[in-house]
Parts: sequence; C-alpha cells; structure tokens
Amino acid sequence: MPLGLAVALAGGAGAFTRYALDYYAGDHLEPHHQVYVTLAVNVIGSLLLGLLIGIHPDGRTRIVLGVGFLAAFTTFSTLVAQMYHAAGAGRYATSVALPLITIAAGLLTLSLGVAAGRALAG
Repeated sequence: MPLGLAVALAGGAGAFTRYALDYYAGDHLEPHHQVYVTLAVNVIGSLLLGLLIGIHPDGRTRIVLGVGFLAAFTTFSTLVAQMYHAAGAGRYATSVALPLITIAAGLLTLSLGVAAGRALAG
C-alpha cells in the first residue's frame, strides 16, 4: 500500500476515534463545550506518541501512526476554540488554564510513554 494512502486511512481511523469519544463521552454536545474530552484526547495522544517514540518502530510505521492516526486523533484547533469560547463567556481563568494544563499533562504523559516504550522495546 502506498505510504500516503496508509497515512490517510490511519488518519481516518484517528478522526473517527476522536469523533466517537466526543460524541459518546461528551454527552452529545458541541466540541467547544467538551473541555474534559479534548483534554483527555490530547493527553492520551501524548502518551501514545511517547510510546511510539520510545518503541521507535520502522519509519513507515512511525509515519502512519504518528502523522496519520495520532495527528487526526489529537486536536489543537479545538483547544484554541475552547479557549476562545471560555474567554468570550468571561471565564478567563479557564481560558488560560486550558493550554497550561494540556501542555503540562501532555509533556508528563509523553515522557511516561517514552519511558514505557523504551522498556517495552528492551
């Protein structure tokens, strides 16, 4: 299978997984109202990317999983939209806390994932 097609298929799977989490865990709300789902998706995605980095599979697998699945699964644009809506509603602390918590938790889980991946890879 051509690499571009594999990335596109993995991206579709990542996007569908994200949609399913938004829909079922997010109480069927608009994405900008589902702050906890977006946070969880981005933190889980960081952990999975860390595992991918730690295990360090061949280049094709890294591209398909990293650029395809995980890039479509995680979301920066929804985080920014949630910050915008929080600020627009006067929830300025939430607007500032969202990216800070996401970055801190993402860095922590990415680091944990890299360590776990290296341990698994032996």
